[in-house]
Amino acid sequence: MMGYTSKHLQLRKQKKSLCLLVAIFALTPAQRLFAQLGATSLNGPGIGFSVDYLPASRYIRPEDSVKTHSTSSQVRYNFGAIFSLSSRVDTITGKVRNWSLAASGSYTKFTNKDYEHNIFPEELLGTQLALQHYRNINRRWSLVALVSAGIYTDLVKVDEKDLFVNGGVLFVKQVNRRFSYGIGAMLTNSFGTPMVLPAFMVRWQTDNKYRIDINFPEKISVVTTLNKYTDLGLAFRMRGAAYDVENQQNNKRMMGQTEMSIGLENTWHLNRHIDFVASGGATLLNEVSFQEKNLSHMFDKDHPHRLATNYFFSGGLRWNFKPARH
Repeated sequence: MMGYTSKHLQLRKQKKSLCLLVAIFALTPAQRLFAQLGATSLNGPGIGFSVDYLPASRYIRPEDSVKTHSTSSQVRYNFGAIFSLSSRVDTITGKVRNWSLAASGSYTKFTNKDYEHNIFPEELLGTQLALQHYRNINRRWSLVALVSAGIYTDLVKVDEKDLFVNGGVLFVKQVNRRFSYGIGAMLTNSFGTPMVLPAFMVRWQTDNKYRIDINFPEKISVVTTLNKYTDLGLAFRMRGAAYDVENQQNNKRMMGQTEMSIGLENTWHLNRHIDFVASGGATLLNEVSFQEKNLSHMFDKDHPHRLATNYFFSGGLRWNFKPARH
């Protein structure tokens, strides 16, 4: 009995740690604002559109990990835009201050077949508007502050419970030209009651022929320039979001969705402003989990409902307001 209790407590601690990591991943500013478009993500002021296609995958039951004959496919339409509101450089100190406005949206259509009970929704909508401020503190440290509000819903019933509000501050240290990291805190109402969670990011880049870009928690990629018009890359990407849903039992309104994928990404620079991006590869992880939208039940999450590993295709356009150098 003592052995069982010890093992049970250990599993519970591991589950809490995993949930906290998922919460950090979902609420990190870079993930929420700029990773919505996948391979078509924006690196500065501009507008991007993309479409993702995930073909039918077999449903894996959470209780015994059996791959069933039920299937789900997804088509996702993404939009993102970043606008620079003001930018100021102190001519004496060289310190930079700027304000920007970011908008993002994602609509996902599910096609679910041969399910005994509703698990995956028929559609999901996520939209967000965010105001961000950036300023240098000194030669090494910078501050990023943001506040955002968005609707994340299954569109069955849209009300105030579908409104997600986030805000936070991230202190970023530029260790050298290639490496930077940030630590801070985010305020969110994702679990109903406003709460504070830690947030962090890591960025490391090289500028060799094969450019390595580690941008946690968004991606890890290796990119090479084939010619002045074309870039080819291999990228591992992570994507997460939380939605308020209606058709779940036991008041489990909070649905968390997590995806991990790896694939080739080809970028064609049509001119100095417009890029066309096509990507394809494997979806390594595609799962949803449900829990009560209540702070006291933050760690009481059910076993995830998974879809089997499958392939994906994505394509999109990116319009950079500032001309790129080729």
